Amino acid sequence: MPPIRAFAPILARNGGGALVNMLALASWAGSPGFPGYAASKSAQWSLTDAPRTGLQEQGTLVVGVHSGFVDTDLSSWADAPNITTVDVAERTVEALANDRWEVLADADADADADAETRQAKAALS
Repeated sequence: MPPIRAFAPILARNGGGALVNMLALASWAGSPGFPGYAASKSAQWSLTDAPRTGLQEQGTLVVGVHSGFVDTDLSSWADAPNITTVDVAERTVEALANDRWEVLADADADADADAETRQAKAALS
């Protein structure tokens, strides 16, 4: 059972809450070197976006966190700017506190329109 389906009834019984899915820039922009990763993140984005409306009615916020490379062991090979795990967590908590359903987290400053996740999202429309 997907986590959202498992936790949604529990959250409903308790008056709502929040679910956060860690996605990636790859949710919106694939890479020829990692097609399976991009496909899985794209599918996870869909599984994050689809239940938002229904769960909102029960008081549950569903948040998708889209990021570039995060400074972890997994991304240590990448020769690219990395956002710290602390910054990702802070931006996610800020989104939760302000009822925002999306976090765009890059190593670049939040106001930077050139940040990769913002560019990828803008290219969708």
